[in-house]
Amino acid sequence: MAREVFIKGLQHKAIESIINHVIEYETPKVVTVHNPSIGLLRRSLQLGVVLYVGLYQLWYAQGYQEFADMESSVTTKVKGYSQSSLGSKRPPIPSAQSMMYERVWDEADYVVPPAENGAFFVTTNVVITPNQTMGHCPEDPGEVPESICTDSNNCMANKHLIKSHGPQTGRCIPTDRPAKYGNITVCEIQSWCPVEDDRLVLGNDTSLITGSENHTVFIKNSIRFSYFGDRFHRNNMPDHVCIYNFTDPDSWMCNIFKLGDIVAAAGGDYLTLSISGGVVAVHIQWICNLDFNFIENCLPKYNFRLLD
Repeated sequence: MAREVFIKGLQHKAIESIINHVIEYETPKVVTVHNPSIGLLRRSLQLGVVLYVGLYQLWYAQGYQEFADMESSVTTKVKGYSQSSLGSKRPPIPSAQSMMYERVWDEADYVVPPAENGAFFVTTNVVITPNQTMGHCPEDPGEVPESICTDSNNCMANKHLIKSHGPQTGRCIPTDRPAKYGNITVCEIQSWCPVEDDRLVLGNDTSLITGSENHTVFIKNSIRFSYFGDRFHRNNMPDHVCIYNFTDPDSWMCNIFKLGDIVAAAGGDYLTLSISGGVVAVHIQWICNLDFNFIENCLPKYNFRLLD
């Protein structure tokens, strides 16, 4: 009997609890505090969040925009001619070979190779070894000191030395450059003879080919933003033919440059580079905001840097 009463009591409480949960509800209690310091701090934080999102993220950082890389191609063409002359420093060169050094050089002579991928090469100084033929001749003891010998026992047939111009024949013969090295004997080699003499004909102060600083290079750069559609493509061609002038902002859209101006803008000395050679990087920067007129606002910016 007592057990049945206990069970009925539990059932009654369970039903009462379910009914209470159904008809009851909760609501937060709001307390208004009149405190100027806390109120101003709260509004300042809210304003800061709004300004950060609205001004920085959306307006300044343009967080709503998408970014994509571009497709690009570069074409170059060098124009101009140079003239080489031995001048007053004329070395002892046979008159029959003078025409190799004193001549006019055009694009076909000094642009080697004629086409490169995103680059161009300009010859400003040359080392000429005339009348080379395949045969047997003395090794150059200046480049290969190990080739100096006293008799043929020091030379081994088909032996290859570091920096050698060819395999040895096994013979020890007099050098063909006694004015430079004296009356010494060296190992004979099989190679293009005579071997190359890489001394600059005018020394280390003057380049043989002069006037190359006035050569011009035409640089055409075409770009395309395929990610945003085929209509977003253009090139760096101006409305008229003009030469880039680093001191005239009105010419900064021109795509024809003087070689001397390029080297000067990169911080180099053209005379030094024309003697020993160098490498100059040409950077074309395109930062285009497609929110604005593409043709009027998507413009190239040129920078030059001396690499070597």
